[in-house]
Amino acid sequence: MTGVMTSPASRFLLLFAGLTGTLSATAQTPSVPPPAATPALPTLAPAPAPPALGRVRLFEDWAVGCDNRLTCSAVSLLRMGADGSGSEGEVYSVLVSIERAGGPDGAATIEFAGAYDLRGRINLVVDNEDAGQLKVERDTARVTGEEALKLIRRLGSSYALELRQGKMALAAPSLSGLAEALRYIDEVQGRIGSEGALAAIGDDAADQARPLPEPTLVALAADGPPPEDPPTLSAQEQEAARALAQCGGRQRTALPVEAHALDRSHVLALLPCDTDADNVSSIALVASGEPGARRFSVARFDLMPGATGEPGTPPLIVNAQWNPVRGLLSSFARGRPLGDCGTSETYRWDGAMFRLIEARAMPVCRGAWEWPVIWSAVAQDGTTRTAAVDH
Repeated sequence: MTGVMTSPASRFLLLFAGLTGTLSATAQTPSVPPPAATPALPTLAPAPAPPALGRVRLFEDWAVGCDNRLTCSAVSLLRMGADGSGSEGEVYSVLVSIERAGGPDGAATIEFAGAYDLRGRINLVVDNEDAGQLKVERDTARVTGEEALKLIRRLGSSYALELRQGKMALAAPSLSGLAEALRYIDEVQGRIGSEGALAAIGDDAADQARPLPEPTLVALAADGPPPEDPPTLSAQEQEAARALAQCGGRQRTALPVEAHALDRSHVLALLPCDTDADNVSSIALVASGEPGARRFSVARFDLMPGATGEPGTPPLIVNAQWNPVRGLLSSFARGRPLGDCGTSETYRWDGAMFRLIEARAMPVCRGAWEWPVIWSAVAQDGTTRTAAVDH
């Protein structure tokens, strides 16, 4: 909401001041100057709208998700077992991921990432035919541009893919469901029936696509960069923080309270609440005031982390990571120890609350260690699309 905002009491005072000025002007001589105008109250900035996350769709052995900027990504999954999870005993050695940016000029990328040491060159065999050779760098072979479009379209219309090094077979990622996943991307991005589509190719112009939405901007904290020396919390401050967090009686007092400087006036405190084989959950508090006598409040988020419990409960950051260089707070909730399912969120402090920069999700545990992005934002210093959280 924009414009001058006043409370009922303020409006009464302004009205009374106006009436007083009118009566005074009538009683005074013309040589007396009129009273000074009442200064306008500052305009209050509207609260940011909560992020509207995309969702991950499953198409047989592929998962696909799109974010608020219409960038869509699809990842291969282990073949489905009888229990709905990955096939028993199957080990994922190479993950295939496809990304297509939104808008008329949206570029395409396809990657083949090794779970272990992947190096040298790999040969692609599609439907028992040679489909070229790729160079591996840092355990990943990557194809971009027009070559990526050609390869993605070929895989989407094929039945079998095999990756080899010489005569040795490395992996055979499933292509079941890929055609449907690519068509879903075309639909979301508005490319159905165009020459630029991935699967639903037609005669319409290659640049046919939905207009690219404006980016979501995240303001940086106005209180300047944090001091170089890391903050410390006194015993009394830690006691006050634990009393506020409570954690439903599950607080792990044996684990230390983490403290990180957010800016010159605020400190982030992370209090471990619960631990299990897969995750450590912490409540996030924000402290302000003079060192030794800081006051604590529950941290505010424009979108609560996915692992948070019932409405009204404090936000839970799972396996918290703080990046002091970029000012990012990350939460990564694993669905199982392998880390191939769950949710992850990355936030940036804007001086008043933590704003969501990136969200990823994987609803099924079927071997994928890279998850589709379902929300992305841009920090005002130009930072965008944060690196994936370490799993």
